[in-house]
Amino acid sequence: MRYPQATRASILVAVATVGLGGTTLAGAQTEPGSSPLNIAGNRQLFIDRTFIENARGIELRVHQPVKTGELTIKPDHPWEQGGIGPYSSVLWEPGKPGEPGAYHMWYHAMTTTQWHTGDDRGAICYARSRDGIHWEKPALDLVPFEGSSGNNIVLGHGAAGAKLGQDGGMVFIDPTAPPDQKFRMAIRVKEFGEGLHVFSSPDGIRWRCTHPSVITARPEQGNHHLDSQNVLFWDAGLGKYVAYVRRNVKDAGSQGRSIARGESATLDGFPVVQDMPVVFGPDRDDLFHHDVPAVDYYMSAAIRYPWADRAYFMFPTAYYHYLGGILPEFKGEVPTNAGPLHTQFAASRDGIRWERFGREPFVPLGMKGEFDWASARVFYGMVPDVSGRYLYMYYRASDWLHGWDRDERNKRLLTAAGLGASENIAVISRVVLRRDGFVSVRAAYTGGEFATPPLVFTGRQLVLNIDTSATGIARVEIQDANGAPLPGYGLDDCDLIHTTNEINRVVSWQGRRDVTGLAGRPIRLRFSLRDADLYAMQFTD
Repeated sequence: MRYPQATRASILVAVATVGLGGTTLAGAQTEPGSSPLNIAGNRQLFIDRTFIENARGIELRVHQPVKTGELTIKPDHPWEQGGIGPYSSVLWEPGKPGEPGAYHMWYHAMTTTQWHTGDDRGAICYARSRDGIHWEKPALDLVPFEGSSGNNIVLGHGAAGAKLGQDGGMVFIDPTAPPDQKFRMAIRVKEFGEGLHVFSSPDGIRWRCTHPSVITARPEQGNHHLDSQNVLFWDAGLGKYVAYVRRNVKDAGSQGRSIARGESATLDGFPVVQDMPVVFGPDRDDLFHHDVPAVDYYMSAAIRYPWADRAYFMFPTAYYHYLGGILPEFKGEVPTNAGPLHTQFAASRDGIRWERFGREPFVPLGMKGEFDWASARVFYGMVPDVSGRYLYMYYRASDWLHGWDRDERNKRLLTAAGLGASENIAVISRVVLRRDGFVSVRAAYTGGEFATPPLVFTGRQLVLNIDTSATGIARVEIQDANGAPLPGYGLDDCDLIHTTNEINRVVSWQGRRDVTGLAGRPIRLRFSLRDADLYAMQFTD
């Protein structure tokens, strides 16, 4: 299937002098005597300046995904009639050799559009797919709803022994778990006690609470910790569980929603929320009204990217608050805790320090009257398409603002201001991005180049994830550790890369692709690009 190219005029971080309105910022420089970076045969993404030195005419550019406009999951059963919640998750389970993988989704649904009405109106429902596009809601026969067990409820309304309100969860596969606990769900269920609990399942359908209250918060005035999509997963690179949870850091007039991070070798070893350091939250670069912060960050959807080395992504939900005394629509009376939400993007090498780029929308709001004009909240997980060339992500979209569902007063005020819901739509939709396609090294139309710091690799050939479109070109030079071209691998020896848009384009020098003889010794790569986007590189067998 062919998808349109994502918008190129997205989010910029200049790494050199560019002619596109960027600022001057030199690439990183290798410290004398420092050891070369050992990249082995792992895929490397250009999400920061790690692989960029001596740069000219390039920038780092974030690419927005393409919205499909699909109503991937919509409320079409009685247990979903209140709408689909924002705290859902998706994952792809690789198949056995020769077999396709499986697509799983766990989504939150409500029976009523008035969400603040009790702790028994919600459920986690299960859907499955063969391609990530068309989803089936199977009849699982786990729990009766209104007299029939022909539903896809896996938690809530008595399923998994639980009742559920407006809290959803997130699911991950735990490679360290016993087979009957392969799937883990992190979720708040009040009847099981305070904090975040872990439910486990052998198949993603039959769940039981195996680890209650794995993350908790010390009680404090105005506590709103953990009422969000809190993320928990096994980080194979660290050999630990990592959690990204909601933590409020309050300033005057704001809830100060921020994202704290904790890690633990076991599921029961996390510190309390207040002892976890905040790794992402509002700061002075965010919007203020009269010195009152107007933006904070609701959920992270943080994930370790599984198809490259040392790459973490975050998709924070930015929430703009309608504040009193600021907006002319609400000079007399202000709706409680109301406003729109969209999704931003951040990247990291370690999951702790985050590059926030330009903070422009990654998944923006739709046009007024469309199903996603009021909120666009990316939730946890990303899956490959069946070809392996694209990635799918999903977001909860609604034509009603945060706070619309709180009470009739909020609905009256928002409607009078022209900000009311038109159809009370709350659904899940799909977006598409090329594999590795979050950030590229973008070369100016007039040309640019950069060199890497010294690298050591294993493998037989160099492949690039690169898009030259029609008028772009690229060449690669292999140098010694001091920056001198190696004989036969100079820039003029490189066969011109043109008319290409591939995720694994093999580089050749006068027809030779094999670089085995250079493996294990320190080298540098020099990239010469013009009107091209370079997303990833890898030495591979």
